[in-house]
Amino acid sequence: MLNDLCERYSLEFMDIVNFGKKFDSLAYLVSEKLRESLDQKFRAFNFRVDLSKYEVYHLGEKVGEDKVVLPKRKTVKDYLDE
Repeated sequence: MLNDLCERYSLEFMDIVNFGKKFDSLAYLVSEKLRESLDQKFRAFNFRVDLSKYEVYHLGEKVGEDKVVLPKRKTVKDYLDE
């Protein structure tokens, strides 16, 4: 069963795929119920954005100064210590 999965999907993909729980057998991954989910994860794994479809924007040089943001009080203890 592992060989069938590695033929259908790449070995690299099989190393990182995760369903959030452990299965008792690889037969679950070969079943029709999980095949669609596994196919969807494989398509997401192999997805590459076609950058030729999108226009490239050059924002230019930075203008102005950075604003200094003071840290906010994080805990009740810090508030009471003041």
